[in-house]
Amino acid sequence: MDVQTVNANVSRVPFFRFLNFEVRSLDSLHAEAEMTFDDRHIGNPIMEYYHGGIIASFMEATAAIAVQPDFADVPAKPINLTVDYLRPGVKGSLFARANVTRKGNRMASVSVLSWQTDREKAVAEGLYHFLLV
Repeated sequence: MDVQTVNANVSRVPFFRFLNFEVRSLDSLHAEAEMTFDDRHIGNPIMEYYHGGIIASFMEATAAIAVQPDFADVPAKPINLTVDYLRPGVKGSLFARANVTRKGNRMASVSVLSWQTDREKAVAEGLYHFLLV
């Protein structure tokens, strides 16, 4: 599935529109996306940091797309997630890369890394498990 089709599907999901992100690259085991900063993403209004839930949701969306790019028809269902917040997400674009580490007939496991200006300085990393229906 190509990136344009996936982004068209992303624009149909209300919460994904709220997150305001675009898929930048996609192959059979990886997805990479960019989320543009918006005031509605702020968790700490004094420091203008991203809310942790916004970061985790963006990472989950990227992971779901990596597992099942045609999610508009049959979405993968998240069953478990673990997120480690490593540093604050400051005002600016946030990137996420999802790597499908295991995909069977019923379940998939995906590791996700998010960063801002330097991939080596991660904002958060997570492990997501999905039920494939």
